[in-house]
Amino acid sequence: MRTALAALALVVAAGGAQAQQQMPTVPELLTAELKAAQTCDGTGDPAIIHEQCRLRDRVSGRLAQAGYCYGRKGQSQEKKEWHACQPDSIYEDDIEAVQR
Repeated sequence: MRTALAALALVVAAGGAQAQQQMPTVPELLTAELKAAQTCDGTGDPAIIHEQCRLRDRVSGRLAQAGYCYGRKGQSQEKKEWHACQPDSIYEDDIEAVQR
């Protein structure tokens, strides 16, 4: 009986630890996106570059889900940066992008 209770306690504790795992904050996502984008745009091992480009795209999607946009309408590429979406922001429409 004690063994069963101990096993149950371990299962509950493990489940609680997973439930307490924190989602990344917006500043953490911004830092991860910048690092991945820099590696993606760089030179070196093609496999690493490919993986970092995929990571950048995933993190960009998470930022969009958090209400962040990259750039504003009419802005040049070099001036674009991540910001909380506003009416003049460029919204990424994932559904439209998939259907192209």
